[in-house]
Formats: sequence, structure tokens, C-alpha cells
Amino acid sequence: MLLPATLSLLLTALVGSPLAAEAETRSAATTYTYVNLGWLGVPAGGPISEAWDVNASRQVVGNSSNDQNPAAHAFLWENGRLTALEAIYSTGENNATAINDLGHIAGYTHVSFYEPPHAFLRRDGRTTDLGTGWGSGSGSAAYDVNSNGVVVGTRFRSQGSPVRAVMWKKGKLRDLGTLGGSSDQKWSTEAEANAINDKGQVVGTALPSTGNPLHGFIWQDGRMTDLGSLGGGTEATVAQDINERTQITGWSQNAAGQTNAFVWEAGAMRDLGTLPGGTGSFGYGINESGQVVGRSRTSDSYYGAHAFLWKNGEMVDLNTVVTNLPPDVSLELANAINDDGVIVGQTCYYCDPGKTADPHAYMLIPNS
Repeated sequence: MLLPATLSLLLTALVGSPLAAEAETRSAATTYTYVNLGWLGVPAGGPISEAWDVNASRQVVGNSSNDQNPAAHAFLWENGRLTALEAIYSTGENNATAINDLGHIAGYTHVSFYEPPHAFLRRDGRTTDLGTGWGSGSGSAAYDVNSNGVVVGTRFRSQGSPVRAVMWKKGKLRDLGTLGGSSDQKWSTEAEANAINDKGQVVGTALPSTGNPLHGFIWQDGRMTDLGSLGGGTEATVAQDINERTQITGWSQNAAGQTNAFVWEAGAMRDLGTLPGGTGSFGYGINESGQVVGRSRTSDSYYGAHAFLWKNGEMVDLNTVVTNLPPDVSLELANAINDDGVIVGQTCYYCDPGKTADPHAYMLIPNS
């Protein structure tokens, strides 16, 4: 039995220990204010929109339907206003997938009535077709742009031909290769590049020499390296985002056969698990603090996913930490998080009973 004085000294030591500090950090959960970013139609409140990325200035990009067309149209949200970004082909469709801290926007756009979409980069109010490197009938898409204006994404030679990972840098297109694999199957993926940091490190997924499934990769200095997996080998591993500390998030199958979100760092991949009762999870964005956002399946049904934040070793259901979430709204996807902890994504139509609001782009602003 501990004497009172001894117990007092032990408690003092524990309070000052790193373990106690981590426990205190976990217990002090951040709360958020919900902002509905709306859509490009009239009147407000209709379907549908999704936010894909947010920068340090809280500029948000994504896509939305409008009151004439249910298809995707790129938008920029800033200072409370949602603005449509025209496709290069004025009556075509487009999608804005990424924005850097300079306000440069990447995505893909129709360039004519007959051609597949092309990757674009928009800066200083001007949208530039990044091309495909191939001729008529080929297509491309941009998925990220870093602060140096380097863009990464995919391209294909013709409808149905394999997709390849590419980089656009200073007006030149570079094919990033694969992990040794190739495919002759229609509509297959040989490689796709999903994100790039300011050091020029690229992450994505690619076909290994052994064939399917796809493996997550990091590409740097002209070399593509396999990230490994969480232990499973029958489902794809996808690297979705990377920060400047070379921490990577995405998803992979674990040894139990479940696909879960991960953080990869210094050659090791950590399984982030799921929300309570979850059947899988997917990591979509990571900031410089190593905080990850994504979605976790909360049931075996298709309509059963919640947006999450993972930090300090704990996965938090974002639906439970928003102070002003409307009763008919469910946060399904969290696609990106900036270094201030601002999160963007999409709500869900009927992910849970009574959650009947239209799927809209949203922003969550930390209250602390």
C-alpha cells in the first residue's frame, strides 16, 4: 500500500510525463464549426457538390452540379462565395481537384466536343490545357499541384487504353513509369499519381511486375519505390497524399483481409484502424502535423460511412465533434486538411436514418 506522500509524488511524476501529456491531448478533443459551401444551382440547398482540397488561405476547390446540368462543374470557394470555373470547352464539364497556397488550381476539363478531358492548370485567372503528350483521342487528368507549380496526374492514349502516371513541369510532360508491370486489358490502370509535395516527391499506385493488385508507391529522383502493404495481398494499396515530412496516407489491405487507412513513414506502414464497429477505412489527406482525414465504413451496407480525423493515435468521428451540425446532415467524406486543421469534404444523403440533406461540399473550422 502506498503512503499518501508517496502517492502524491507518483501522481506528480505521472502528470509531468510524456504519457500523461499524450492522454491529456487525446481527452481534449477539438470541436469544429460546420460551413455548408453550397452548390452552383439556384435556389440554394439543392444537389450536389463536393470539396476536394483547401489551402492555407481557406480557398476551397471542388465540383458541383448546377441548375441546368447535373454533371460536374469546377468551383472555387473563397470568402463565403462559390464561383464557377469555366471549362476550356465552354459548354463542357470540368472538375477542380487541387489548389496550392498560391491559389493555383489543377483539375481536368473538356477541351472540345469530341475529345476526352485534359488536365488543366489555372493561375492568374487563366486556364491552361496541359495536354496529354499524345494525339487526338487521348486524355489526361491532374490530381495535385505543389507550390512550385508542378502538376501530377494521369493520362491515357485512347479510350480504354491503360492509365499512366505523369508529371507536368515547366511545360514538359514526364511519364513516371510503373513498378515493373504493364497491362493489355482495356480500362486498366498501370499507374496513377495522386499527390506531390514541394520536394517533388510523388505518391500514387502502380502495377508491379507480378501483376494485380496495384501497389502504393513513392517516386523521387526518377525512381519509383514500392511502399509495401499492411499485410494483405489480394486488394490494391493506394498512396493518396504526402506531406513535406514524407509522411504518406492512403489505404491498404491488412493481414485480416480488411482494407484500412494507413500512415507510412520511414519505411514503416501503420494501420489506422476504423471507427468503432467499422468494416474498413480510407485515408485521403494529411497535413504537416501528421493529422489524417478520410472516411470509415460504419456498417457492411453501402450507405454507412462517416468522415474521420486521425491524430495522436486516435480516430475521431467528425460527426461527433461539430458544434452546429444540422440534424439532417451526415459528414461522409473528409478529403483534405490544411496545416491549421481546416477540413473539407462532402456530406451524405441518407448515410444514416434521418440524414436526408442533399450531398454538399462542406468546411470544418476548428474552434480552438
